Amino acid sequence: MKKMLLIAAILLLAAFLPSFTAESAKTTVVYTWTLADLGQGLWGGGPLYSDGSTAGNLPISVNNGQLILHLQPTSWSEPFPGFINLCFDVRMIKGTPPIPDDSFCFGDLGLLLPVTGRGMPLIIPNLENPDINLLIRITPVQ
Repeated sequence: MKKMLLIAAILLLAAFLPSFTAESAKTTVVYTWTLADLGQGLWGGGPLYSDGSTAGNLPISVNNGQLILHLQPTSWSEPFPGFINLCFDVRMIKGTPPIPDDSFCFGDLGLLLPVTGRGMPLIIPNLENPDINLLIRITPVQ
C-alpha cells in the first residue's frame, strides 16, 4: 500500500512538473526595484519581469498617518535603455487622495527611474525637509 501511494505521488509530481517549469520559463526577473523614504512612511520594492509585469508593493504614510495609501505595481517598461517607467494602481486607505487618478506611471509625472544597479541609489531630496531623502534603486538581475 505504501509503495502504491509513493508511486502515485511520484506520477502526480511528474505530471505537474513540466507545467511548473514551462510557466517559470515564460517570464524571468529582469530588474528589481526599491523605494525608501529616509523620513516617515514610504518603503517597498519588488521584481520587474521580462513580460512587463511586476510584483511587490509600496505602502505610504504621510503627515503622521493623516494620509495612508497603498501602491500596487501593475506594469513597467524601458522607454529608453537604462530608464524604467514603473506603473501603479493606487488604493486609498485614509485621507484625501494626492492624485486624482486610481493609477499612474512615474513617466506620467515626468520621472523615469534610472537603472542604478547595486551602487549608489538615485537620491531625491525633500524640498520641505532637507533631512529627508527618497532613495530609488533599480537593479539589473544577472
